[in-house]
Amino acid sequence: MSLLYPRITPAEATSLLAHYTTLTPREIKNHAGPSPTAFYGTTGGTPVTAAHLDHLVDTLRDCARRAGHPTPPDDHDKILFDRAAAKALHTTMDITPAEAGQGDMWTHLATCLVPDVTAWRFGTRTRERWIGTGLVRHTLARLWWQAHALAETRDGAPHYDLLDRLAESDLNQIFERRTIGGTPPLARALARELTAPHLTTLPVPRRAVVRDTTKRLRRLLPYTSFASLDETVIQNRIHTLVAQSIQALQHANTHPPTITAASAAQIL
Repeated sequence: MSLLYPRITPAEATSLLAHYTTLTPREIKNHAGPSPTAFYGTTGGTPVTAAHLDHLVDTLRDCARRAGHPTPPDDHDKILFDRAAAKALHTTMDITPAEAGQGDMWTHLATCLVPDVTAWRFGTRTRERWIGTGLVRHTLARLWWQAHALAETRDGAPHYDLLDRLAESDLNQIFERRTIGGTPPLARALARELTAPHLTTLPVPRRAVVRDTTKRLRRLLPYTSFASLDETVIQNRIHTLVAQSIQALQHANTHPPTITAASAAQIL
């Protein structure tokens, strides 16, 4: 049976965060620990044990330490932590997507259990990194969802090759749009196509292909139920979108728009 994790209200978390802004990262760690007012969901699993929480906390702190904590992280350190923590959260927590959708649970994890890690990764100024009002921006929730959506099961175990192959900008294109990142087969299909080796040898910038493909996909979402399609069908559709994007971008490069005297006058 899956696990249930402690939760706190946004009001309690807001009070804690206000206090953290006056502290150093080392002082913030001294305040870490389960909230005495934490509560659990009433259905869907078994409340987590204290020993399991301690293990999760130690695991996340180890991910931060291996990425340079307590030294302020640069971009490389941030990515190193994010990838390691995403895998650690997904393999350690043993939660369902329903539990992972509970913002109050992620709020407790970030503000009570590992506030030192959260402060090291994002500082204390951005509320949405601490309080789970929007899971695509939360320090830890976004990482679990990335690992969950992109994990491929082989030999009964999750593998995170797709997560490792995606650049940070690619992850943003996929997961800052819940209609894409919230449908794991669609997220995986898009990730496979966007990390295909041939994209790096095209005469058009890979990043332009990523952005254009995402735009084309978003236009399909209102009237295409990707959640009801077989993953092979989804993969074929995304492959077609990428091919259309490449063709359009190549055509635009070789046939730039002609500016007539009339259109130039309008611009001026």
